[in-house]
Amino acid sequence: MVRERIPMYNVLEVLRQRYQEKVSSVRKIAQLVNISRPTVQKYLDLAVAVGIGYWPLREETGDLARLRSALFPDKKASASPGTLLPDWQEVEKELKQRKKSGVTRRLLWEEYRESVPEGLSYSQYCALYSKHLKNGDLRLHVPHAPGEELYVDYSGPKIRIEPPGQPPYFASLFVAVMGRSSYAFACVTPDMKTPSWIDAHRKTFEYLGGVPCSVIPDRTRTAVVSMHRIEPQLNRAFREMAAHYGFEVSPARAYSPRDKGAVENGVLNAQRALMAPLRHRKFVSIGELNAALLEQLEIFNRKPFQGRSDSRTTVFVEEDRPALGPLPQTPFETENWTAGVVHLDYHVAVNRFYYSVPYGLVGQTVDVRLAAKTVEIFFREERVASHLRSFNPRHRFSTLGAHMPPHHKGYLDQSREMFMEKAGRIGPAVVSLFKEMFRRRNYPPLAYRSCQGVLGLRKAYPDDRLNAACARAVRMQSFSYQTVEGILKHGTEKCVPLESLSENSPPHENVRGKEYYVPTSGDTVPEAVPDVG
Repeated sequence: MVRERIPMYNVLEVLRQRYQEKVSSVRKIAQLVNISRPTVQKYLDLAVAVGIGYWPLREETGDLARLRSALFPDKKASASPGTLLPDWQEVEKELKQRKKSGVTRRLLWEEYRESVPEGLSYSQYCALYSKHLKNGDLRLHVPHAPGEELYVDYSGPKIRIEPPGQPPYFASLFVAVMGRSSYAFACVTPDMKTPSWIDAHRKTFEYLGGVPCSVIPDRTRTAVVSMHRIEPQLNRAFREMAAHYGFEVSPARAYSPRDKGAVENGVLNAQRALMAPLRHRKFVSIGELNAALLEQLEIFNRKPFQGRSDSRTTVFVEEDRPALGPLPQTPFETENWTAGVVHLDYHVAVNRFYYSVPYGLVGQTVDVRLAAKTVEIFFREERVASHLRSFNPRHRFSTLGAHMPPHHKGYLDQSREMFMEKAGRIGPAVVSLFKEMFRRRNYPPLAYRSCQGVLGLRKAYPDDRLNAACARAVRMQSFSYQTVEGILKHGTEKCVPLESLSENSPPHENVRGKEYYVPTSGDTVPEAVPDVG
């Protein structure tokens, strides 16, 4: 067997000389092909062994493949006939979970040999598994149409900003790359939250001078809320921005970095070509760093491709830019969307401030849109509440009366004016009673309870009886709910007033007036009898 990796065309030339040119001498063939005589003999013997003794070779019978496998067998990545092989798909699945399970190739091979004692050796096992990965790791070159795809992502290392007189902080590098031309844009944002994500896209479109057909982000939370494998749910603010600018969002698949290979290379290039030249400079603000990045971007985009005369700028101007969609007349207003659950007090917490919604939504999950001055709350895509945004930490609750249940609204609406207005509808005696109740209470809510109790008697008694009972209570100088309730319960509100008894009673010798009990100037007051007990 020939062990050296000799070019296949030499083998074919040997066969052509023997069977087409009819050269019978092995030495003569060796001289013509410029290889050793024993090697020529081995080529001829192996060809005869696989049934090839003619020229030209026949494609329909697979002569070339049979000859190649006989001459150069892959011993390392082959198994003996009849050997039971592992399920390489299952092996790959197990090894992908190694961070969670700790599974190794060695452990899987040992388990395989327990079930197949005469199976593969460990070296064969590893070689065949590597061959399986290589066959399954085929790479497809995907052509990009002009202006069709924009790949976006954040670069890993953060950038140090050192404002004078303030503690330093770290900012994030946002990178966007056009799929067709690899034309790049980069800017620095203070963080990777939704407002910064939206603002970075707006700057990207303004730099490009148009809008691509689709944007392909990584599955970051600022872009994708639900990580569904087929239909991921987009961040609400990002989805609205896409509708405003007219582009589609197509998130890359999870654990598939080649889906966004353009931006992966763009991030690497941004680190090398944009940030590396600036590594010795100290920046006092994000604006200063972004201005420096724009200068580096012009240099980077105008630099010719390796082995080509054109550049990213050339391809972008000629192909990508004419295919971009127009920018909208007004830029998208930066908004922040978040989700929240309605608490038992029918309020939603947003950044430690609380905004009311209709009380029937208690326990439901709602979407909250935060703008610069307003807060809008949506339930099932329908707006259910709108508030002015609050920034005063002393007034954290924003509550609309229309959102409250009736008994809550009635409680908060209590006031002196409200009770006096309700008393006036019943009668003047009720008004007089309520006035005295408020006059005698330093804490108005105590009077609210008494007034509310008196008004509650209307459920059991008509207004005329209630007004008469209040009049009797006023004459008795007893300004309380219990007095009014007792008068109505015993029906004494129609009894003769107390002060009129002496005036209307007929004269009688046994009836003494109040003057009898007032001592005159000549009367003496009897001494008190000592208590001898």
